[in-house]
Amino acid sequence: MTCRAARRYVTAIVVLACVALLPSAPEAQNRAGRLVIIGGGLNSNNADVYGAILAGRHGQGPLCVFPTAGATPDTAMAGPVATFDRHGGPGTARGVLISAQSPETAHDPAIVEQISNCSGFYFIGGVQSRVITAFRPGGKDSPAYIALVRRWREGAVVAGSSAGAAIMSDPMIAGGTSAGAFRSGLRRLAPGVPASADDEEAGMTLAQGLGFFPGALADQHFLARGRHGRLLIALLDLPEYDLGFGIDENTALVVDGSRTWVAGASAVIVFDERPATRSGRAASGMALHMLAQGDAFDLVSRTASIAARGPLPPGPAGDSAVSAPADSFTAWEWLRALDRFARTAESTVAFPGDNGEIVMRKTPAFRAVGTDGEGIRGATRGLAMTGVVVDVRRK
Repeated sequence: MTCRAARRYVTAIVVLACVALLPSAPEAQNRAGRLVIIGGGLNSNNADVYGAILAGRHGQGPLCVFPTAGATPDTAMAGPVATFDRHGGPGTARGVLISAQSPETAHDPAIVEQISNCSGFYFIGGVQSRVITAFRPGGKDSPAYIALVRRWREGAVVAGSSAGAAIMSDPMIAGGTSAGAFRSGLRRLAPGVPASADDEEAGMTLAQGLGFFPGALADQHFLARGRHGRLLIALLDLPEYDLGFGIDENTALVVDGSRTWVAGASAVIVFDERPATRSGRAASGMALHMLAQGDAFDLVSRTASIAARGPLPPGPAGDSAVSAPADSFTAWEWLRALDRFARTAESTVAFPGDNGEIVMRKTPAFRAVGTDGEGIRGATRGLAMTGVVVDVRRK
């Protein structure tokens, strides 16, 4: 067993031990609550995602909205609360003001009591480091964080969009770009050290998260911002993770125990490094699955289940090859390339970049589905595929 594999084995044992030590929950709920991890850009009319959140509530209390990631958290609660009330009825949601600018809010007994009575939680978007600064200041757990984790372990849903999605993992992606990750690798901050605005351009930064999703790394705005490069590098360079979920905008990964499924308008990309072969800084044979509304992925078996849909529409007439974009990290370019890759006979496509390349290959198990009509940014509506592997080469 390699050192890297040994570290991951120990991490898995620790995660299982932590799950075994969870406090007992009511009979109807014998595991921790649902997670709804949203890739940002959530449309207020997205009934599938809002429905997934509201269906995961536990208890009679309101769904509590944390505006902590926002620039002006005291005024950022009203909009999300009103949207949840529109989907669930008057009084469905309530704002709970916890702010990094006022760290005492996470220690206020009245706020802790509010959290203890919530049926679920929703973190708005913004800057994820603000959430960590407020809930886990200096790397230490605040009373608000402890109460939040307790309610989740009792069965309450925890949801978040954009920054509210990033915080689900621990460590979490705190900043950076795909190009920066390939160029400079990743930098990991010690617990309690907040990420700065400069980190967005300084390679990729990992920092402490909230840790609700211990088995995988979550990334957001995934296809919209070409973030596949940074998630791949994170999986290659972090010993804790060999599974990553890239969640696109207006789309959610819903986690119920070991089963995950997709709700929303776009797609979730799954990278599974477990079957990959490593060679120095490179890897070959990492599994890729692209999942859309209604598709599922099992965290234990690492298998994708793609819902029945119509046959995949063929590519443009006379188009038998995929022309890789000059920069696949540009907004939406990788989505367009995935769409062409699925709809042509081409079996391999390479995406060059600074300091390396990403190569996608179809295996004999390749399968792609979609439905008639135009989907996100002109791609096939409901596009999903499995039986694809990825090679990552770095200079």
